[in-house]
Amino acid sequence: MAVGAPYGANWLRGLARFGMKPGLERTRRVLAALGNPHQALRFLHVAGTNGKGSVCAILTALLSARLRTATYTSPAFDGYRGRFVVDGRPIPEAVLERLSETVRQAAEAAVPGDPLTEFEALTVMAILYFHEERAEAVVWETGLGGRLDTTNVVQPAVTGITNVGFDHMDVLGNTLRQIAWEKAGILKPGVPAVTAAEGEALDVIRSRAKEIGAPLTVCGADVSATVWRRDARFQWLDYRGLDADGLQLPLPLFGDHQRKNAAVALAMYEWACRAGVCPRLSIRELREALMRVRWPGRFEVFEGPPPVVLDGAHNPPGAAALARSLREFAELAGLWSGAGKDTGTPRRMGAAAGGDPGKAEQIPGGWTMVVGVLGDKSVRPMLEALLPLADRVIAAAPDSPRALPAALLAEAVRTVSPGVPVEIRPSVADALTFARTLGRPVCVWGSLYTVHEARKAMEQAEDLRM
Repeated sequence: MAVGAPYGANWLRGLARFGMKPGLERTRRVLAALGNPHQALRFLHVAGTNGKGSVCAILTALLSARLRTATYTSPAFDGYRGRFVVDGRPIPEAVLERLSETVRQAAEAAVPGDPLTEFEALTVMAILYFHEERAEAVVWETGLGGRLDTTNVVQPAVTGITNVGFDHMDVLGNTLRQIAWEKAGILKPGVPAVTAAEGEALDVIRSRAKEIGAPLTVCGADVSATVWRRDARFQWLDYRGLDADGLQLPLPLFGDHQRKNAAVALAMYEWACRAGVCPRLSIRELREALMRVRWPGRFEVFEGPPPVVLDGAHNPPGAAALARSLREFAELAGLWSGAGKDTGTPRRMGAAAGGDPGKAEQIPGGWTMVVGVLGDKSVRPMLEALLPLADRVIAAAPDSPRALPAALLAEAVRTVSPGVPVEIRPSVADALTFARTLGRPVCVWGSLYTVHEARKAMEQAEDLRM
């Protein structure tokens, strides 16, 4: 290779300039040139507006109890490596470099003059890596939409659509029916599907499933996960599923939306058992697996005082779900029952680590919110959902060319809730540092980029064991 020629991760980063090219043909041709390694893998394909990552985390915990399990998700907090995980371990850097060069050469031969996008290349690399690692099950998250998403090149054993809401309207359409149609594109003839979608979106998914002969399980109607009991560590679910009735299962994720996500994941797991992808777990194994569920940056709680919640809510449905979770968590943790102020080093608790959030006494009041959003998001409805819980807002732009300037975000806050104090900080890390000095519970939200920067700041405050 000539000196200075693009290769490895440098080549991958260079592909970002090609943006997004909806369609599957380029990826199929490159996979064919590599021997179609995806045909030897068993996929559980997950789409949806919100909750995909949570469903993937729950599925990964369930499947890895007995199987060598691979997981492909995006975006990841630790760059490219975190997108490719086998048995809980990210891909080694050297393997990432080698596979990116393999894909580069295959792409230049298979699609000359029509470069892959970054996501297309990453998807092919994931397939190659999981094939090399002899993964027995692959948890496979869509990037955007479904029908034309690169991940849709695979033939799954089970599919799942978490829900359908307004996001990425410039690509997926301006109505719920259009967005649902795109997401229903992952359904395959004869392949069982699970969804927690509702209303007209469910109508579209149900119609598509019937049209192609895909058995459809609807959460709420066919399976359900309701609250059995709750404490500061877990919400215990009463799961009524396809092959199980009245299982009491722990979930270390907060919120009613996580109960729906758990129902989707558990029903997909049951279908995978029926399809012979995985063996059935005993009730003890199920409980132990679910207790191990981890999903960084999605209602991840760090003990204080003051406690800090990190959540990647970045669209109106996600903001509404976060608001419900904050109310539920504050009640369970007794956040407003005491008084005091301490800005000591944080420790993860609650959903993230099993600590006791009730130990963090706070002065009565609302949340200090550190907010950073991207400019292409619907900011006002997110603020309308969450500002009623805010005592103060600290605006900061995440490190992304798509970030909404903090001054514009602060202006939006003043418009939606003139009575909520708002100020601007130069970075997410600086905003979080300042927020923690105020002594009230802190919630960081608005973008996964924002949460990523906040999480790095928290890790610097304490050497967290991941």
